[in-house]
Amino acid sequence: MYTPSSNDRVAIFIDGENIHYSAKHLNMRLDYLKLCGKLAGPRRLVRSYFYTAVSSQSEGKIDFINFLRLNGFKVVIKEIKSFNDMEQGGRSVRSSLDMEMAIDALTLSDKLDAVILCTGDGDFRPLVEALGRKGIHVEVCALREMTSTDLIATADRYTDLASMKEDIALAGAPAPQPREIKNDLPPADNDDDFNSFKVQDTSFDF
Repeated sequence: MYTPSSNDRVAIFIDGENIHYSAKHLNMRLDYLKLCGKLAGPRRLVRSYFYTAVSSQSEGKIDFINFLRLNGFKVVIKEIKSFNDMEQGGRSVRSSLDMEMAIDALTLSDKLDAVILCTGDGDFRPLVEALGRKGIHVEVCALREMTSTDLIATADRYTDLASMKEDIALAGAPAPQPREIKNDLPPADNDDDFNSFKVQDTSFDF
């Protein structure tokens, strides 16, 4: 049985859109520094990655990204692009960072004892299995309502984001207004309150 140790090296990989909208489901604003501190525990946090899509209208989101970078996160971004949908005759948005996240986790795994994936996306199950074959302890953290059952079953440990709500909420942030939440993610070009993010108006601490 795996027991976290201060000698263990751990890295955290955050699926930005998945966790952002999970926090909105919980009617909270998430402090990503607190999240990483809580998940790492006594272990040595080697690196924290954050993956997100941006568009030309993402000015507020860029402020948020810059804040993360200034606080030690490795931020991986992909520009939102439109493509023709031949079946529906409209235009849709496609921007997935799954491959980048998987490659980074596998590349760094030789220098780690544990990997924490902050995502509920079942497409990451093969990544969890591959890391396990390399002898890496793999943890998954996401909101239960937005997490694949197969992903939970494959991971060595699962943490429901809701169970940490009081510990990872942004200090002093006003609670968002209640809203109807569906168990699916909005379109990738919906920057939502990322665009209203103001670094100077927030307080982040471990």
